Amino acid sequence: MRIKKLIVQTSALKDLTDFYIRLMELPASLSAEKELAIKIGSTELVFQQATAAGPFYHFAINIPANKIEDARTWIRNRVDLVWIEQYQSDIADFVNWHARSVYFYDPAGNILELIARFDLDTKTSNPFSSGEFLSISEAGLVFPENELEKRTGNLLHQYPLSYFDKQPPLPQFKALGDDEGLLIIVPEGRNWFPTTRPAGIFPMKILFENGDKKYELKV
Repeated sequence: MRIKKLIVQTSALKDLTDFYIRLMELPASLSAEKELAIKIGSTELVFQQATAAGPFYHFAINIPANKIEDARTWIRNRVDLVWIEQYQSDIADFVNWHARSVYFYDPAGNILELIARFDLDTKTSNPFSSGEFLSISEAGLVFPENELEKRTGNLLHQYPLSYFDKQPPLPQFKALGDDEGLLIIVPEGRNWFPTTRPAGIFPMKILFENGDKKYELKV
């Protein structure tokens, strides 16, 4: 699964424009229609002017498999990293996922993750920069708790997706897809790891590819 375009909303369009262009050094453009389009590797991230107050999301960006330490150095010169109590570090070591991550916030409160996945053939000798961002590889979906199982089942039925083979489904955490692209599904009110910020339900559209076919998911 490859996430080609992620469309979300924000109440902080001006601040995000400065953040992603100046601090993150990503190619981006702000249209007259109040839409910020950012190129993150092979994915386009689009922020639209919010219709509701304060939307925020979680998404992860794949980086080269051998660059998590370099990525940490690069990103913490720009923003504060989230301290992860479970690991007593600002790097999460997901042994079962064969991956390591760092987390930080953007000015709208979105929870971003840079993740190095060791099972992907993505190693590089290039110096680390935002040019090494490969793609958005995770998008967090939030459903009402009493609808979580049903809504997840609907996704499995409607799209050619299956549970991530490195993560058995849990009552409050489910992952659909693969190392290249995952839908991370949690119930409303569950804290987004590794923060204490409860997940909320906000508008989102995901355009993704699986094999040679294209799909659109709107929540």
